[in-house]
Amino acid sequence: MSELILSKTDLEGLFAFCENDALKAKAALRLSKLKLPGKKTEHYRYFSIDRILSKSYTLFKPYIAEIKESEDVVIENGVLLSKPKNLEISLCDSDFVDDEHFDNVYYVNHLLSKKAIKLDIKESMSLKIRHIFNKENSLIPYRIFINVDSGVEFELYEVFEGEEAKESLVFYGLDVNVGERDRFDWIRVQDIETPSYSMIASHRVFVKDGGKFDIKSFDIGEGHIAHNLKADLMRGSNANAKHLIYTDKNAIRANITQLVHKEVEVEVSQDARHVLKDNSTAIFDAIVKIEKDAKKAIAHQNNRSILLNDKAYMVSKPQLEIYTDELEASHGSTTGTIEEEEIFYMRSRGIDRKKARKMIIFGFMKELIDSVEDERIKEDILERFERIYERDDI
Repeated sequence: MSELILSKTDLEGLFAFCENDALKAKAALRLSKLKLPGKKTEHYRYFSIDRILSKSYTLFKPYIAEIKESEDVVIENGVLLSKPKNLEISLCDSDFVDDEHFDNVYYVNHLLSKKAIKLDIKESMSLKIRHIFNKENSLIPYRIFINVDSGVEFELYEVFEGEEAKESLVFYGLDVNVGERDRFDWIRVQDIETPSYSMIASHRVFVKDGGKFDIKSFDIGEGHIAHNLKADLMRGSNANAKHLIYTDKNAIRANITQLVHKEVEVEVSQDARHVLKDNSTAIFDAIVKIEKDAKKAIAHQNNRSILLNDKAYMVSKPQLEIYTDELEASHGSTTGTIEEEEIFYMRSRGIDRKKARKMIIFGFMKELIDSVEDERIKEDILERFERIYERDDI
């Protein structure tokens, strides 16, 4: 195993871990413009990325294990351990790379990931992936490539377990191809009760003509976590993004996204909500880009945040980049606190202060949680919010 301090590693040093010449050429070309990640990287400006890149990690190299049969896909430290019987899954070179991703960690992650876990989705299904991390002081890199055949409806539910991975850093991400007239519904919940691992996840979704892409992300509790998502949307496709963050303690949680209208008649809706407590920070840095040829576009962005403490910090940057004049678009952002009038009204109805605050907070979050159609998944997500919320008095 190799010791690695990313802030002191140059591009040639990263190339030493990669045997794929085509991938190295792509990464070199893109990183010559983006540069290697660091505190000067604009979208990491408030993320304190130097705090995690300056640590020394043992580079963990995922190996090929005997794959067992299970109800869910189980990935431990980037190693595929088990899968459902009828799911087509294999290991392949990590070279499904977007030439124009905005995130430099996306390319570093590919360089450090020798093999990608490839899922071929050829029929409609619902699938759960359990990500387990239990290596301490380690850098754990891996990628997942998902190809969804045309006409298929695919629901993916991701959960993360990492209490034992103290002082580790995870680089992971999805590269997803969504076929024509497909629906890809991606639900991700990441709850952390006590400080353990950090993560920078960089994703890319390519949606072909008429495809539908929904993402519902739920980030709960502590942790130093960023999810970077770029989605390219082709003719007549649709993207609906919902993000809900509840942070406490000293957490830093970030959703950094670019949803790109590439061709005509694309619709995008993005709704983010945040509840921040203690000394925590949440980041919503979201660009909806409408390119020159993407006429008849519809794009709506909205972000609302509640600060429960004076020291909580919200970074809200919803942005529209418009290069055409045939569109319908709007965006907005509000950040505030719980109004004492609301508390007073509920107390006048016999509800104590603690319960009143909880009802207001969960009422604020409810619409996004209720957007999950699968009742079992919805109940699981709600229980995770309840567990983190109830561990301390506000």
